[in-house]
Amino acid sequence: MTEGSELAISQDVLFGIAQLALDQVDGVRPASPVARVGEVLSGRRLKGIRIAREGQQVTVDLTVSVVYGVRIPEVAVKAQVAVREAITSMTGLQVDTVNVKVEAIELPEGLGRG
Repeated sequence: MTEGSELAISQDVLFGIAQLALDQVDGVRPASPVARVGEVLSGRRLKGIRIAREGQQVTVDLTVSVVYGVRIPEVAVKAQVAVREAITSMTGLQVDTVNVKVEAIELPEGLGRG
């Protein structure tokens, strides 16, 4: 790549990086939101990750479920750090914010299910 040329990074790549980073955090995973018409027609579902990009600035919104028993504030911070560091180190883009919304608690197998 020569100086002054631009590198195009697709939303799919940013989504994939965020997904992989979140997969490395124990006790949390993206929630599966209700499918929207466009997602159904395209065959893609965003799985609780939304990324907005404006130039070199990125904002990430994570909607997650956590495993019962984990400390939610701690796992949320770990998710924020993992996603921010992965996107920044792999793309050079500036991650302004990583918002985390906990939508569900997952019970381990056999716990609380009569």
